[in-house]
Amino acid sequence: MPFIKTKNIHVTPNRSLRYICDPAKTQGGLNIVSVNCMPDARNAYLDMKQIYEYYAGRKFNEPMPKKGYAKVKLIHYIQSFDPKDNVSIETAQQIGLDLVREMFGEDVQAVIATHDDTGKIHNHIEITVYDLKGRHFYSNKATLKKIKRLSDEICQRYGIKPFDRENYVRKSIISGYHEWINLKRGTSWKQQIRDRIDELITVADSFDDLHRRMEQEGFTFKDGKYICVRAPGQQKNVRLKTLGDNYTPERINKRISEHKKKELDVFVTPFYEITASIRVKAGAYKNTSPIENTCGRFMRLYEILVQENITNISNAEDKLSAAEKKYNATLQQVQELKEKISKLESEIRSANHYFDNMGIMQRRFPKKAEDKTAAAVIKEHGFKKKEDISILTEQLKKYQSELSELNEQLSSSGGEVRKYKVIVDEYYQIFSGENYVDRLVREAKDNITRNDWDSMISDQRKKIMQELDTLTNPPMYHLEKQIWDKIVKLRSMNVEPYEVEKLIRALAVMRIDGIQNIEDTRKLATRMKNSASTAQDKSKRRLYERRADDYERIISAVRNIDIYPPERKPPEQKKNPPKKKHRR
Repeated sequence: MPFIKTKNIHVTPNRSLRYICDPAKTQGGLNIVSVNCMPDARNAYLDMKQIYEYYAGRKFNEPMPKKGYAKVKLIHYIQSFDPKDNVSIETAQQIGLDLVREMFGEDVQAVIATHDDTGKIHNHIEITVYDLKGRHFYSNKATLKKIKRLSDEICQRYGIKPFDRENYVRKSIISGYHEWINLKRGTSWKQQIRDRIDELITVADSFDDLHRRMEQEGFTFKDGKYICVRAPGQQKNVRLKTLGDNYTPERINKRISEHKKKELDVFVTPFYEITASIRVKAGAYKNTSPIENTCGRFMRLYEILVQENITNISNAEDKLSAAEKKYNATLQQVQELKEKISKLESEIRSANHYFDNMGIMQRRFPKKAEDKTAAAVIKEHGFKKKEDISILTEQLKKYQSELSELNEQLSSSGGEVRKYKVIVDEYYQIFSGENYVDRLVREAKDNITRNDWDSMISDQRKKIMQELDTLTNPPMYHLEKQIWDKIVKLRSMNVEPYEVEKLIRALAVMRIDGIQNIEDTRKLATRMKNSASTAQDKSKRRLYERRADDYERIISAVRNIDIYPPERKPPEQKKNPPKKKHRR
C-alpha cells in the first residue's frame, strides 16, 4: 500500500541531497538514474547543478529573493510503504527506479535513496526540473495525481495492494508553533472542538444533528463554501477541514454511520442470534411450543429495535424513561378526571333529590344533611327547574368520553413501558455473565405440554424403528448402546412385544434429553418429582409425573440390562376329545 507525497526545493538542493544520501538513514545503498553520475551526494549535486544552470540560465544555489517566489530547482517525492506489505529494501528500491523511468524517461537526473529510519521503508526520489535534453518538469496537482496512479500500477505488479485513498485520514494540521505549544499544554481551542465532535459522534444521528447539539452548547457555525466553527469564548472561526480529515462534514457523517453500525452489532444483533443458539441447545425440544414462544419473543424484540432504530442500551433506557413519564402523566389525568366525574355524579343525584323528593319547606329550611347538600348544589348552579340538570348531564357525558380516550392512552403508554422494560431487562440478562441461553432452554423444557412430550417420543420412536428395520447402527453413547443392543436381542427372541416397546420408549427419552449416563437420569427424575409436588396446575402435575416415570423406566432398564424376560411360549392347541359312541 504505497503512499506518495511531494515538495518543491528552492534554495537548498545541496543540503537536501546530503540528507537523503546520509549513510545513517540509507540502507542497501542508493541508486542514481542519470548519465555520467556517481552514486554519492557530491557528484549528484555537481551533475544536477551543471544541467540546471545550462538550461535555466540561473545559479543552482542562488539565494531566496526578497520579493516573490524562488525558482524550483529540484522536485522531491517520498514514496512510503505500509509495514503490513512486508516490502524488502531491494524491492522498494526497484519500485522507485521503475517509477522514475516510466514517469520521467531515461534522460532524467534522479537520486533514489531507500530509508528505514522511521520504522517503515520509504523511498526519497529527487529529480532536477530539467532533463538532459532540456525538457522542463512541473510539480502540480495533475502531475502528482499521475505519479500516484503510476505508483499504484507498478506496486500491483509486485503484488502490493494499491493505496486506499477513500479511507485514508490525514493527521490534524498544526498551523504553527503557537498551536503546537497549546496542544502540548492542553489549552488548544481547536483540540477542544475536535474533542467535542468526537464525543457527540457517539450520540448524534447525523452531521445536522451534531451541528444542532453543538450550537445548543454555545458553538457557532458559519455556512458557506467551507463550513466554519468557533468555540465558546473564541474570536476566530476555523474551517472544519483544517481540524483534520476526520472532521469534514462527509467524514463526520461516515464516522456516525460506522459508529451506529458498530453499536448495532453490539446491541441489536444478540437479540437475533440468541434465537439460533436457543434452537441449537434445545435439541429435540426445538419444535415444542415453549421454545417457539421464546424464540418468537426475541424475534419480536429484534424487530422493534430495528424498526425504532434503537441502537444501544442508552436509547432503550431513554425511551423507557419517556414512556414511564407519559404513563404517569396520563394516569394522573385519569385519576383527576375520575374525581371530577364522581363529584358531578354526586351533584346530579343531589339535584334530582331536590326536585323529586323535597317539598317547599324542606327547600327553604333544610334540616337533613342530604337536603342541605342538595340545596347547596341548586344554589351553586342557580337551577330553577329540573330540566336545568341537563347541563350537568351533558358535562358528565363529556367527562366520560374524555375518560374513555385517556384510558386508551393509558393502555397504550402502559404497553410502551412494558415493551421497553422487556428490552432493557433482556439486554442486561443476555450480558449478565451467566449462561442465559441455558437457563431459557431449561425453563422452556420444563414448560412443555403433554402433546409436545408425546409428539417428541413418537418422532424418536419412528426414527428408532426405521434404524432397527434397516439395521442402521448410528453413533451412540455407551449407555444408549447398551439399551440398543438389548432391543436388538429381544427382537430376535420370542418375547412379549410390550417388553421391547418399553425399551424403545426409554431409548427415545434418552435421545430427547441427550442422556449420557445414569446420573443425568436420576437428576432429571428427581427434578420432575419436585416439580410435580409444587405444581398448582393439575395437567402440569400429571405431565411431570409422567416424565418422572419415563426417567425411572430408563433407570430400571439399565439396572436389568443383563436380565432377559422369558420367551413367549406358543399357544397350546386343544386336542379334540374322542367322540362317544352311541349304542344303538
